[in-house]
Amino acid sequence: RWTAEDVALREAEPWFDPAGFFLAWDGDPDDGGRLLGSHWTKVHPAGEAGPDPVGEIYVLGIDPDAQGMRLGRALTDLGLAHLRRLGLGTVLLYVEEDNTAAVRLYERSGFVRHAVDVAWRREPGRS
Repeated sequence: RWTAEDVALREAEPWFDPAGFFLAWDGDPDDGGRLLGSHWTKVHPAGEAGPDPVGEIYVLGIDPDAQGMRLGRALTDLGLAHLRRLGLGTVLLYVEEDNTAAVRLYERSGFVRHAVDVAWRREPGRS
């Protein structure tokens, strides 16, 4: 879970573009409304993630109480449309393999597995 400080740090990054940050609210956010979900897109300049600029689904999150409302799909579609308007044909994302709901959403949105990352760690006291 991100804190307000986490969000502020990323908003200060040079790549942050508020036009690519989408929020879904239940009610008026200025009058006690509840944040149901968000989709934060990112653009990698040419040479950073390939020879051409590449879009990214940087963070997509849905409140657990709002799951099943198809907000994930709606926010994904909104973010992808934004990246298309910027002329970006390639979009990447990272997702944990055991997040089956997200994996299904991305597969239904036309994403295919490109690479698999594996993380290792050594527990204290193990030889």
